[in-house]
Amino acid sequence: MTSTKPLLYGVLIGSIIGGVSVLLSTPSSGKEFRNNLKNNQKHIKDSLSQVIYEGKSLTDQVSKSTKQAVTTITEVSGELKHSFNHWKKEIEDNQKNIQKELSEIESALENLEKTLTTK
Repeated sequence: MTSTKPLLYGVLIGSIIGGVSVLLSTPSSGKEFRNNLKNNQKHIKDSLSQVIYEGKSLTDQVSKSTKQAVTTITEVSGELKHSFNHWKKEIEDNQKNIQKELSEIESALENLEKTLTTK
């Protein structure tokens, strides 16, 4: 809501300035001026009420969107953890086989080095 405050203030101040400038620039009698002032006051109140309503509506929308984002991120995070753990279990046997084969290769290389150094 922080980024909408300047906009709301601008609308409010613009409405007030516009109303006052119209009232002061038109020639009218005192009674007409008071009637115009009352009408403009009502218009400003209506505009302000609408701005407040829209601000509250925007706040509600942002709140709902934030809650949905948190829920979605939590779900995705859980799914990623589950997928990663499943992947680790799937490759565990292959990893053990590769380590076993590497050990056998190292043994074979050591034996080969021993036979070559003895000859």
